[in-house]
Amino acid sequence: MDNLENIDVSNMDVSTMSKVIERLWPKFLDAGMNIVWAVLILIVGLKLISILRKFLKKTLLRGNVDTGVVQFVDALVKAIAYAVLLLTIISLFGIETTSFIAVFGSAGLAVGLALQGSLANFAGGVLILALKPFGVGDYISTGSSEGTVQ
Repeated sequence: MDNLENIDVSNMDVSTMSKVIERLWPKFLDAGMNIVWAVLILIVGLKLISILRKFLKKTLLRGNVDTGVVQFVDALVKAIAYAVLLLTIISLFGIETTSFIAVFGSAGLAVGLALQGSLANFAGGVLILALKPFGVGDYISTGSSEGTVQ
């Protein structure tokens, strides 16, 4: 009766069956409560993510940040928030999330190192769009190039 996985239910009498159910009932209740908590966290998390994204968009647009930067930041915040929400829900069911975080960190580092030059150019473009050091019609000159911003 100690090992519940190897029980043959076909030859069981009613008293033995009731003992098995009594022993399994707390586990079913725990699993049910975990599912209820997961659904509640999912609903609240999705609502909080929506509120955060709206607030962030309004703040960036009020600061006259370029639309491309607003969309990029919104997509980045959305991806990170959904990943955190997913890891939170997974942890409710007793799954260790540290290995997931380590894999995500390693993958991010590998992609960052592989795309180092491209990411530097991309970050420079985002900074130019966000800080707007010059506008359309300005004449600029760099080390090897010069011209009017279109």
